[in-house]
Amino acid sequence: MKKRIIWVLLGIIFFISDSCKEPDIDIKGTEETQSFLRDIRAVYFDNLNFDSKEIRASTPQFIENFEKTYRKLEKEYADGKFTSINDLENFQLAGMYYSFYLLAIGGTYSDKDLTFREINGNRTVGLYSKLPTTTPDYEQKELEAMMERARTVAKKSTYLTGFNDKAYGFYLAVRQVQERVKNKNNFNNPVVHDSLMNYTSQYLLDYDDLGVWNLLMTMATITNYKDSLNTFKNPNMSIPLFNINTRLVPGGLRDLGGRLPEILGPLYRFDINLKKVDWLMQQKSTLSESDITEIKKYVESLDRASNYILNDKRNILEAWNHKETFFERVQKVQDLKVYLVNKSLNTKTARQTLDLESFIDSKGFKKAYTCYGCHQKTGL
Repeated sequence: MKKRIIWVLLGIIFFISDSCKEPDIDIKGTEETQSFLRDIRAVYFDNLNFDSKEIRASTPQFIENFEKTYRKLEKEYADGKFTSINDLENFQLAGMYYSFYLLAIGGTYSDKDLTFREINGNRTVGLYSKLPTTTPDYEQKELEAMMERARTVAKKSTYLTGFNDKAYGFYLAVRQVQERVKNKNNFNNPVVHDSLMNYTSQYLLDYDDLGVWNLLMTMATITNYKDSLNTFKNPNMSIPLFNINTRLVPGGLRDLGGRLPEILGPLYRFDINLKKVDWLMQQKSTLSESDITEIKKYVESLDRASNYILNDKRNILEAWNHKETFFERVQKVQDLKVYLVNKSLNTKTARQTLDLESFIDSKGFKKAYTCYGCHQKTGL
């Protein structure tokens, strides 16, 4: 299996928070925690818009500013200055934001949508590795040091005020990208891969009133085509996939309080089923009638998700900057239906292949997984 889902989605992973809305935390506490909320958080999502040349050009400075701010927070915390719940929550939030930002940088670089020069800028000494740029294999060492920094920050956020399951989700996602940065082939560590899938499965199984479509983004991002551990190879995948298609029914969850999450959640559900179809088709040189019947079951889920967006959330869809990627998905399902009919009839004119993989790996398809694609200013 080849290609991947972009991780600056991940928006990875604000999919794990209670909603795509930012947490309502008062700007109170020490000067440093106030500085994070006032100076970093306010422009955070804009700085994840890597389609912007201006943002890419300013990325080295933004990374450096964020590292400097978080380093000051770490010192204040170590000095015992964080005594209020506001300071602790702000410090935890800063860590989640910072580790996720580095995750986005690492993932975008791995997807070849951000160059190392755009990350490192004109620095002659690594911000994270502290190595001179003349060091052999400097680029790889600096990137690995950056992702190790993301890992330690994410882990600290997870256990800062007792175990925090949402911060733990960030930590697992960081570990996924850390492994991809380490390996040029983007293969994951099997333990990390299973941990993220099991974490997601638990959320899908144990909820009573799950007010978040974002969780589905986790499922979509861990079905990574460039990863030899594609989730569908894991026999436990049948459990979360069943719950996705039977319990997380479009329109059945409470309002998230935002606009774009109301269409992106069903869209991620759509994508998981599309990837499942592609996975099934790639395992067979020919499709039997039973294979076609199984695929049609997932096509029904594709139709339910897309019809919900078209019929119930059309106004929101029209306001989305990347709505054309949704209509491309719908067309691909229509192509799939024609393909399955031709296969069933065994017509000589039936195409021998239906290239879903290239579509899933396309830049347009992945627009729905960029942080800015969900958190653009018109979206919340």
